[in-house]
Amino acid sequence: MKIQKCKKGQIRVLEAFFAALLIFSSIFLVPSATTPEKQDLSELYSIGMNVLLQLDADGSLSNFIKNESWNDLRICLQKMLPSGVWFNLTVLTARGVQLNNFSISNGYPVSERKVSVEYLCVSSDSAYKVYIVRLQLARVGSND
Repeated sequence: MKIQKCKKGQIRVLEAFFAALLIFSSIFLVPSATTPEKQDLSELYSIGMNVLLQLDADGSLSNFIKNESWNDLRICLQKMLPSGVWFNLTVLTARGVQLNNFSISNGYPVSERKVSVEYLCVSSDSAYKVYIVRLQLARVGSND
C-alpha cells in the first residue's frame, strides 16, 4: 500500500510564508521613506554651523558685525553656502536687540521646513561684546 502525499498543503504553506515575507518587508521599508526629511534638516544644520564656525575662526564674523558690513557678510555667506540653499541671517545683541537693519538674505523663504542655527560670537577687539547670530536655512525647491 502506497501512501499518497498531499502536495497541495505544501504549496499553501509556501504561499503563506511568501505572503508574510512580503508584508513584513513592506513594513520595514515604509519608515525609511520619512527619514530623508530629518536627514536633510540635520544636514542643513551642520552646513550652517560649519559656515559660522569658519567665519568666526579668523575673526571675520565679529569684524563684519563690528563694522556693520551687512552687505559684505551677505556676499560671504552666498559664496560659502552651497547653491540651492536659502538663508536669512539676523544679528542680535546679548540682550536680544536686533543690530542689522539691512536684510542679510538671498531672497524670500522658499520652504516651510527651515533650520535655525544660533551661534554666540564674541568680538575680537578689547571691548568684550557678545553677539547672537541666528542663521536660518532651507533647501530651494524642497516640497513642503
